[in-house]
Amino acid sequence: MGQNHYLCDMAKQNSDSAAEFKALKNDILAGRTAPVYLLFGKEHYYLDELCKLLMDTVLPPEERDFGQIVFFGADTTAEKVVSAARQFPMMVSRQMVVVKEAQMLPKIENIGVYFEGIMPSTVLVICYKTPNDPTKPGKNIDKRSSFYKQAVKCGVVFESNPAADYKMGRVIESFVEEKGLRIAPDAAQMLAEFAGTDLSKIALEVDKLLKLLPEGAKAISARDIEENVGMSRDYSVFELTKALSVKDSAKCFRIVHFFAQSPKRFPLVMTLASLSAHFIKILRFHALLQSGVSRSDTLQQLGINPYFASEYDAALRNYPVRQTMKVISILKEYDRKSKSNLRGDASDGDLLQELVCKILA
Repeated sequence: MGQNHYLCDMAKQNSDSAAEFKALKNDILAGRTAPVYLLFGKEHYYLDELCKLLMDTVLPPEERDFGQIVFFGADTTAEKVVSAARQFPMMVSRQMVVVKEAQMLPKIENIGVYFEGIMPSTVLVICYKTPNDPTKPGKNIDKRSSFYKQAVKCGVVFESNPAADYKMGRVIESFVEEKGLRIAPDAAQMLAEFAGTDLSKIALEVDKLLKLLPEGAKAISARDIEENVGMSRDYSVFELTKALSVKDSAKCFRIVHFFAQSPKRFPLVMTLASLSAHFIKILRFHALLQSGVSRSDTLQQLGINPYFASEYDAALRNYPVRQTMKVISILKEYDRKSKSNLRGDASDGDLLQELVCKILA
């Protein structure tokens, strides 16, 4: 009963993939494994980590040669996977069947026949990477299908979703803590700006930092990010949003000039997206406070580290609700200009300078 309750809980899909990943990881490490794992979603880092963890822990090393069978979706069929999962383990107490790159498997739903009579001596892991690049074709697991619903009933279903941009600072802080270190909030924000929501890229950079930090170091600072990742603390979108929040015009235009000199490193479309997210957050901050939510709860709901609270306090003063809405409207206008001939002969740098002038007006 306890195991089934756990499986049902894990099958409920919510937006906090990081928390679900951590809970599932802890259960696997504690030896609480399920007969079936359907791991899918757009955040591939969690899928790879869970698949690797299961392959490293379900069977002891001496049993893996005989008890671990690995398929790749493009090179197999659903029928072969079902046949392997249904066979009795030979020379080992149980076996593990893993399907990697299952999104390449023709008619993956045909694996569903196995769910009608699973083998208690088999652990079946299906790792399905939903495309996270909108320019590439591909589809997601259909949650309306009997395949999905059967998987929910008999095993663990984990959907791995990318974290929202505004949550990445916290995600990075938690990720670094698991490595036994701390990271300063401004350093986490810089790394988030560098890597976006790509956890694999973040993991790579954190591992690189761990090798480069002095022996015995306990924390990662903004200077460490500057020196080893290649981000400048003074010239970043994070610093631009901060300067706009406090209406530091001189700093805003220094950063804009720097961006104009490096359009490939600071593409206008990405800068506009970050500015839009920032002012939408300010608008939500206003709305939550006006609805009676406390300041501390508002910070938590918006994923704002208290370290940055003073910046948002300044933004609330400098951009009342009506002004914030006007800025969001201006940002939409310049997004349209940047993607059409409405820009005329204006370069990306020119457009950004005009935009910042209007925001600060």
